Amino acid sequence: PICRYIPRKNSPPKFVALLPQKEEFDDNNMQATAAGFHVVFLPFADDLRKLNFEDTPRAKQDQVDKAKEIVNKLKFKYDPMSFENPVIQQHYRNLEALALDRDAPEEVFDFTQPDKERIDRRAGQLVEEFKDIVFPEGYTPGAKPKRKTAAAAAAEQVTEVDIKRMAHAGTLGKLTVPVLKDFCKQAGIKAAGSKKQDVIDAIAEHFQVE
Repeated sequence: PICRYIPRKNSPPKFVALLPQKEEFDDNNMQATAAGFHVVFLPFADDLRKLNFEDTPRAKQDQVDKAKEIVNKLKFKYDPMSFENPVIQQHYRNLEALALDRDAPEEVFDFTQPDKERIDRRAGQLVEEFKDIVFPEGYTPGAKPKRKTAAAAAAEQVTEVDIKRMAHAGTLGKLTVPVLKDFCKQAGIKAAGSKKQDVIDAIAEHFQVE
């Protein structure tokens, strides 16, 4: 059923759908699922939007298979008693040190942190193989990308068509020297000198501007 839901006094009403849930029992006749309703909030017309999802690269089958191998290698039987809460344990150590008048509490080993040495022993080779088939050559996972300089960013905005048009119009002087030199590097143009006019003359000669 569709209902109007008001959680508390003076709250704006919302439309919800009530999804019934049947009471279920396990093999020991103990309640496994309680009887009741799930409250599903329904959107208003203004909440509905059409989203355009861009095409993103999908993992290849060999990459998926290699990832499954890694997951299978790192599986283990989970026991919550094997993982102590490091915050509570540190609190106990502090109380113990205070009660016994110790200079410092004992160090607490955090079992919730991944054991890198054991991971390397069990799946180190598989992880390296996974990196080889997923990441491109020369890519370093976790490395910060290099920031582009202002000259490089400006050079990307100026295309070869723009340079050619400005060369014929005689307005290359409006561009900065780094942008002009970057274009010469990309186009394989060699200037006679390092001054701005030398670079402009070389570009004009490249486009056969008289």
